[in-house]
Order: sequence, then C-alpha cells, then structure tokens
Amino acid sequence: MAEINAISGEIQKELEQLAEKGLALLSLSETTPPQEIVAAITELTRDYRANQRLMDDDVLYALGALLGWQYVEGHNWHWGSVVWDFDEANGAIGVLNHDNSLFNNPIGWMDNIMVSEGGVPFMLSYNMIAAGQAPVFDPNSASGLY
Repeated sequence: MAEINAISGEIQKELEQLAEKGLALLSLSETTPPQEIVAAITELTRDYRANQRLMDDDVLYALGALLGWQYVEGHNWHWGSVVWDFDEANGAIGVLNHDNSLFNNPIGWMDNIMVSEGGVPFMLSYNMIAAGQAPVFDPNSASGLY
C-alpha cells in the first residue's frame, strides 16, 4: 500500500533550482522541449559511462531533478512523496502519473543507472509513456516505473 502526499513548497523550490542547474550543465533553456532534454540527459549519461567517469552528486541530483521535471512538463505528471507499507524508511520523492498508479524517483534512477552495467533507458521510458505503452497498475499504487 502506498501513502502519497504532495511535496512541500520548499522541496518544490529545491527541485526547481536543481533542474535549473541541470539545464545549465546541458547548455539548454527552459524553452527546450522535454523530449530534447531527456535525449540530452541520456546522451550525457552514456558519455559519462562510456568514459568511466564518476558523476558528482551535484550533477547527478541536477540531472535527476531535470529528468523528473520532463515527466511533469511533457506527460502532465506531478511531484509527490510516497511511503510504501507504512514504513517511513521505505519512502521517496518522485513523479507520479495522473492516477498515481505509476511512480518514478528520477534522482534515484540516475544514481542506479550510473552504477549499473545495463543500458541508459531514459529516452526509451519517456517515449513509451508518450506512446501509451506504460504498464497498467491500480490507481494510487505508486508502482515503480523505470
């Protein structure tokens, strides 16, 4: 069971500031279409991994927040705080779709991708949602989608 709450104004502001840093890192602007921003995040992440470069936490947080905002801007998702199974230690801040059935923690996702040996699926995930190809889960379940 998922407990879903709105994020505070303070956290929202912090996520906005992080996203602004992400745009600056990518030399993009707020008017850049979400799909192009996701593509740029994907490309930079692949470059870091191909060259075996460590991504500083500041960069990781900025790009993760920026990635989350693209789901908000491009897919009409929203930021929220989720706790699963009434366990505060089992919670995260991320983006949710319209009925809260899908959840993505984009900062955590960036971190996982940087340490994994698999692909960099940011663009694939974004495009699948745009095409209506996301899995279907119960409303308010906040099921992880990565």
